[in-house]
Amino acid sequence: MGVDVGAAMTFAGARAAVGRTLHDPAQVLAMVLLGALALRVIWLWLPQGSLIFDESYYVNAARVILGWDVPAGAHYEGSLAGFDPNEEHPPLGKAIIALSMLVFGDNGVGYRIPSVLAGMVSLAAVYGIVRAAGQTQRLGLLAVALLALDNLTFVHARIGTLDMLALAPVLVGAWLGLRGHWGWAGLALAIGSMVKLTGAFALVGLLLFQAVELVRRWKTERRLGFDDLRPTILLGAVYLAVGLTGLWLLDLRFSPYPDPLSHLAHMAAFGSALRAPDGLTGIASYPWQWLINEGHIDYLRVVVSTTVEGQPAGSHVSINFRGAINPVLLGAAPLGLLFSGWLAWRRADRAATWAVTWAAATYLPYVALAIVAQRITYLYYMVPAMPALAVAVALLLARSGLPRFVTWGFLALMVVGYLALFPFRQLP
Repeated sequence: MGVDVGAAMTFAGARAAVGRTLHDPAQVLAMVLLGALALRVIWLWLPQGSLIFDESYYVNAARVILGWDVPAGAHYEGSLAGFDPNEEHPPLGKAIIALSMLVFGDNGVGYRIPSVLAGMVSLAAVYGIVRAAGQTQRLGLLAVALLALDNLTFVHARIGTLDMLALAPVLVGAWLGLRGHWGWAGLALAIGSMVKLTGAFALVGLLLFQAVELVRRWKTERRLGFDDLRPTILLGAVYLAVGLTGLWLLDLRFSPYPDPLSHLAHMAAFGSALRAPDGLTGIASYPWQWLINEGHIDYLRVVVSTTVEGQPAGSHVSINFRGAINPVLLGAAPLGLLFSGWLAWRRADRAATWAVTWAAATYLPYVALAIVAQRITYLYYMVPAMPALAVAVALLLARSGLPRFVTWGFLALMVVGYLALFPFRQLP
């Protein structure tokens, strides 16, 4: 009897401890981040000997920077050692991957760890953005959970490409800006743009955010002074100064360009040449297709064949890395953005304003490029917009008056969508 009472007391104590943990947003956030980290590092080295998607460009560029051998027939074979052969992007991202490979080796861990770390910084930055915008810990936690369960950002957070390396600093910049540190925000956005020039879209997003804030101030005070314009001036000036100086210094070490403007001109020319005048081919897709999750890309697919007594008996997919958005998040995103637009307009909600302006700045330019310039576009260009979609849907779930069980049901469906697209289809 005493044993039963003791066991019951132990169970009750454990249940109370779990309850206290689940009611503490800070502890739940730590658990979500730890879970996200575990899922991003598990089997990071697999499949051994294979490069996933555009790793074939960036990992080989890092090998050239390090002066290591590039496999025969691979991208950048025979390029000048010590320099970045991937000149269509700034050198910083490849230099970071090269440094990681120097520390961890020429393997999956070596060239994917930077993306893992950048992915974790991105999740933490989204929480910081929501809190800096005046929202609650629970809403920030919900936004982080939604983004952590998005498959597109998840895959790019565990492969050696530039997308997460560019996203992390610009999200940190958004967090700094919403806290009022606009000079530091310009610095962070410039770092992101030194990985991929699309970091400039993040600058547009923050400038749009500032413009909305200025309009609100004008409506209430009917005047704007220099102090009101100072954040915009500071953001733009620091971004340009750091971005151009940083690119110049990087080019001195990694590229043949004599000045940053020459390299910028080359990158712009390369981008404008990526056109599809006769329609889409291969893995390309139109930006409006992304809204319904079309344009999936198979990054890496490993099929295992089985035999019985030496005869083929079938096959199954063991690994399938796909560029695809969690369909549950994407399905709710239009309603979330509409609701966020209403919150921004009627209630001057800063988190909603950020979600709408950031989504517009990181998505609509591709629509314009596809229509006007017939620019080739790909689904993974949506990576920078996904944090805004996560925040918008979190606002919808938390601020629209929906019952709490709807939020829990939505999270359960997010898990289902996430598992359906999880790259490892069987235990290695």
